[in-house]
Amino acid sequence: MALSPTYLYGLAAMAYVTTCLVVAAVRWFHMCKPYDRNPRYYYPGRPFVTSAWLSALTLVPYVLHPESGDAWYLARFYFLPVTLYHFILLLFSYFGSVMEWKQWTKPTVIAGVPVALGLLAALALAIWPGEQIESRMEVANFVLYFTGLLATAVCISSLAVVIVWANRFDPDDYSNPADFPVKTARRWSFLVILNLLLCWTGALLDNPAVLAVIQLMIASCCVLFVITALHPNRNRPVEELKTDPEADATTQVYKRVLSKQKQAEILAAIITVVEEQEGYLDPHLTLQDVANRCGYSRTYIAGLVKSELGGFFTYVNQLRLNHADRIKAEHPDISIGELVETSGFGSYATYYKIRRQLQRTDGE
Repeated sequence: MALSPTYLYGLAAMAYVTTCLVVAAVRWFHMCKPYDRNPRYYYPGRPFVTSAWLSALTLVPYVLHPESGDAWYLARFYFLPVTLYHFILLLFSYFGSVMEWKQWTKPTVIAGVPVALGLLAALALAIWPGEQIESRMEVANFVLYFTGLLATAVCISSLAVVIVWANRFDPDDYSNPADFPVKTARRWSFLVILNLLLCWTGALLDNPAVLAVIQLMIASCCVLFVITALHPNRNRPVEELKTDPEADATTQVYKRVLSKQKQAEILAAIITVVEEQEGYLDPHLTLQDVANRCGYSRTYIAGLVKSELGGFFTYVNQLRLNHADRIKAEHPDISIGELVETSGFGSYATYYKIRRQLQRTDGE
C-alpha cells in the first residue's frame, strides 16, 4: 500500500523534530573532559542554542496534522523567521561570548520579540483552527514575510560581524587571549548562508513537498553544527596550562634528549627571536613561528619556554606589557589605541584582559 504524500510530509517533520531534540540533548549533556570543568569558557552560548533546538517541539501540530492549512502555516513560519533567528542566537551567543561583547543581546531581542509573538500566533492557529478566512491568511502571510525579512537582516548583520572578527585573528594565535575560533566561524558561516537560502526557498515556493526535503537538509545541518561544537574550539587559559599533564610531559622531553649546553643554545635563540628581534610585537606570534625562526623542534621550544620562561602566553605578553609601560613613560600623551597597536596587542579589550590576567596570576 502506497503512503500518501501528506503522510510523508508529516514524517519528514517528525524526523526534523526528533533530530533537533537529539541534538539539543547532546549539546546540553555532552562535554568532553576535562573541558566540562569550565563550560562557560569552552562551550559558550550552550543554554541559548539548546533552547533554540528545543523550540522544534512547536512543530508537533504539523507532525500530527500535515493536512491542516493552519498547521501548514505554522511549519512555514517556523522554517523562515524562527529558524533564521536560531542562527542569530547561535552566532551571537557563541562568538559574542568569545569576544566578551555584551551588546550581542540587543540585536537578538530586537529580532526575537516579533518572531516569538508571530510563532505563538501561528501555534495558536494550528492548535485552535478557525474558519479558513482569506483575509486572515493574507495577514498571516504578511506577518510571515515581514518577520522573515527582519530576521534575515539581523542574521546577515550577525554573520558579517562574525566574519569581521574571524578576519582579525590567525587560527594559531596562541599568544593572544582573544582566542577566536576562526575555522569554526568560517564553517558555521557557510552553513548559515546555506540554511538562509533553504529557508527562503521553502517560504517562497509554498510547497509541502519542497519543505519536506528542506527539513531533512536543515536537520543534517543541525547535526553538522553540533559535531563541530562537541570538541572545544578554543585554547586553554593560563590557569589550566599550569597544571596540564601533557604540557608537563612535553617539558620533560627536551630534558631527556638535550644536553645542558644545547638547552642553553636553544634558549638563547628563543630570546633572540622573541626579545632582541622584538618578535613579541607581532600580535599573531605563535609558538610554531618561534620554532621556525629559531630552526629547532617545536617540542624543544615548548619545553624550554615553559620551564625557563614561564610559558609562552605569559612570556610573550609580559614582554608586551613591559613594552607598553616603556612607551607610556616616554610618551605620556600617547593614545591608548596607538599604545595597544605599537605594543603587539590585537585590540584594546585584549590589552586590558591580559593585564588583569597576568596581574591576577602574579598575585597568586
